[in-house]
Amino acid sequence: MSDTNAIKWLRAQGVEFEVLTYDFEEVGADLAAEALGRPLEMVCKTLIVKTGAREYRVAIVPGDRRFDTRKMAAAVGAKEADLAPLDEAEKVTGYRVGGISPFAQRRSLPVVIEESLLALDRLVVSGGRRGNPLCSKSLPF
Repeated sequence: MSDTNAIKWLRAQGVEFEVLTYDFEEVGADLAAEALGRPLEMVCKTLIVKTGAREYRVAIVPGDRRFDTRKMAAAVGAKEADLAPLDEAEKVTGYRVGGISPFAQRRSLPVVIEESLLALDRLVVSGGRRGNPLCSKSLPF
């Protein structure tokens, strides 16, 4: 299987990470955590958020937490924030939902990460393909 754009980009940046694999069946951080044998709080959801007519941002949220649109809007100084429709998220990032990586997206988007994730020793994020996440101690957020 060839490397995704996210994996190529991280390697070019000199980031150390491990490529994990599991049999993807449906979208869900809980399903990924179970398949990988990792705690849900370290498996990140990469969400594409719409904060204006054509404004998008990336929200990285622990798998054990619900995304709060009001907190996101406040964090970025927007009147409101909503999850982007699936087709828009895929078009903006170049990745399929369930495999959206926060790295090497089609468009460079501002990233907001849940602060609690920064305290963890390791994070698991999508590597740009369903069932192909990355695990690392030091991701470049």
